[in-house]
Amino acid sequence: MSMAAFQRAYADLAGSPKLCLAVRADPVAALASYDLDAREHGRLARAVWQRGMDANCTLYRATRITALNTIIPLTLGLLRPVLRTLLDAYWEEHPVHDVRFTRETARFIAWLETRPPALPEPTDEIIMLARRELAVEETRLAGAEN
Repeated sequence: MSMAAFQRAYADLAGSPKLCLAVRADPVAALASYDLDAREHGRLARAVWQRGMDANCTLYRATRITALNTIIPLTLGLLRPVLRTLLDAYWEEHPVHDVRFTRETARFIAWLETRPPALPEPTDEIIMLARRELAVEETRLAGAEN
C-alpha cells in the first residue's frame, strides 16, 4: 500500500480506456499489479464508473495526439482510415509520452516504420512524408534557437 501505487494506477486509468474497461469487468484482476490496500482498490474500482473518467481518458488522448498533429498533420491525414487503430496500438506500447513534441513524433515515426502492413499504401511515401514534416519542424526549432 502506498500513495505512489494509487497515483500510478489512477494515472494509468486516465491514460488507458482499455484498462478502465478491464477494471469495470474485473477490478481484482485488472488492479492486481498495483500495491493497493482495500480502500484504494475500492476507490479505483468505483472511479472507473464515474462520468469524469471518460473525460479524463479523452483529455489525456487529446494531449497525446496534439504533439503528432502539430508536427505531422499531413501524415495523420493520410493515416486517417487506420489512425485510431494505430494510435491505440502505439499508446498501448508507449503508455508514457514525451512532452517534447519532436521526440514523441520521432518515436511514433520509428514505430510506424516497423508496421508497414498496418499502413495504407503507399507505405514508403507516408513514412517519407512523416520524416519530412518532422525535419521541417526540427529546422524551424533550430532556427528559433539562433
